[in-house]
Parts: sequence; C-alpha cells; structure tokens
Amino acid sequence: MNEARHSTKGENPATKRPCRICGHTEYSLFAVKNGFHLERCGRCSLVQVTDDLSTVCLADYYKEDFFTDTYSWQHEPKGQRLMYEKANYRLGEIEKFKPGKGTLLEVGCSFGFFLDAARTRGWTTVGVELGEYAARYAQEQLGLEVHCGMVRGCKLPFGQFDVVALWDVIEHLDDPVAELNHMHALLKSEGLLVFNTPDVDGYVRRLQGLRWRCFIPPIHLTNFGPRSMEALLEKTQFRILLRTVALPREALLQKLRLFWLLKKLQFSDKMLVFAQKPVAPT
Repeated sequence: MNEARHSTKGENPATKRPCRICGHTEYSLFAVKNGFHLERCGRCSLVQVTDDLSTVCLADYYKEDFFTDTYSWQHEPKGQRLMYEKANYRLGEIEKFKPGKGTLLEVGCSFGFFLDAARTRGWTTVGVELGEYAARYAQEQLGLEVHCGMVRGCKLPFGQFDVVALWDVIEHLDDPVAELNHMHALLKSEGLLVFNTPDVDGYVRRLQGLRWRCFIPPIHLTNFGPRSMEALLEKTQFRILLRTVALPREALLQKLRLFWLLKKLQFSDKMLVFAQKPVAPT
C-alpha cells in the first residue's frame, strides 16, 4: 500500500506552517485523521500535522484520565513486570555505549519505571514528565527526582548528562528541533541521545494504512521515517551511531530465538535510534 491519500478529504485550507524540521512550505497531502491534516514535507519527508494548533491545548491531552485509562495496565503486577523487563533490556543496550554509566535524564518518563530500573543498576537519574498525575506517582511512589513540565521549562544544568532517553515521546513534540537542541545542550560532550518512535515508512504502516495504531493526531504531531529522522538529527547536530528497529517483549523474543530474525527483517513499526553529541571543536 502506498501513501494513504485515498482516505483524505481534501487539501488543508488553512495557511500552512513551515515544516517542523527543514522550514519547507510545500507539502503533499498524506491523510486526514481525527479531523487533522497529515501532510508530507516535499524536502525532508516528515509527515506532520499542518493545521493551526493555536486553539489546541496539547497539555490537556495528558491529564489524569490519559494515564488511568490508557496505561491502567501498568499499575498491575504483570504490567509492571513487563515495564521493568523492557527497561532493563533497553538499559543493557545503552550500557554497550556507556559502560561506565553516569547521569541519565529521561524526557517523558511517565510513571518512572525506566528511571527506577536505571537507578537500581547504578545510574544517577532525573526525569521530566508533562503529565502531573504520572509525575506525582514517580515522585511519591518511587522516590524519584522528576520535574513536571516540558524539558525546556525545567532548570536543568547544561552539559551534565551522559544520556538523554525518550521513549515514545518525540512524535508528541510540536517543535522537535527546539527540544532536541535543548537536549543537545544538556548532554556532556560525547553524550548519548537514545529514543524510539513510530516508523511511518515501515512495512507495518504500509500494510495497515490509516488503520495504523500510531496515526493519532493531535497526540502524535509528527510521523518520522528514516529520511526525516536523519534530517532532524543533522539539524540538531547529533551523529547517528545506530538506527535499528524497536521490538515489543525483547527479552521474550530472545528466549524464543526470534529476536535477531525480526531485527534482520526490520519487522516492526518503530525505530530505535542511538545518536551522539560530537566533541565540540577546539
């Protein structure tokens, strides 16, 4: 299946904002979903919401019911076991690049399970979470240092973090260039940026078309493929170390000996990216 234009309702009549990555203003209509126009940038290929969002309060989408309804399973013992299992797998991958551990910032840390696992493994952790309900859980139930708000609004020290991690976050950001520029400043020289995000150009999305689970504007504002992701990281002065697929239940797939097969086939609807802040020129 090619682009989802067959399901659209017509061109976006509003004056379009420049592309969130490259500033280009020429788009092709990709789809209309939930009343929002998704359009592909003609230069960097980012698929993004191009509607005027000035009357939309994005923070309203992350109130208590977002977490209690969507993520209620994470409060159950089985759900938490799965979250810690995934956290420890991801931390093991991070520690291949940063074996000495150090300071780790998670942006969009939700209930804090990844940070809690990192702290147990010897990392010094800090979290940022927009949703007050989730941030309060991480603070009160897990005893974590978590700041409530957007990362640019938190008074975190520049050049102090060895790792910045974002799990299922970057697609929510209205200005990913500004946010990643700020994270670049927070990282130490040769610090690691690691994140996952849905892959709009992957096999699963192409098979599912508009039924794809990750087309949920305005909660997801941007939909990246490899080309647009590379453009974003180049724009924000990060060097890609590794781009692969993010798989569910990684530890279980390894036990079943399916992990490397699925990795090789790139059969996932999410990408996993490790990027580095280069050494500043002297």
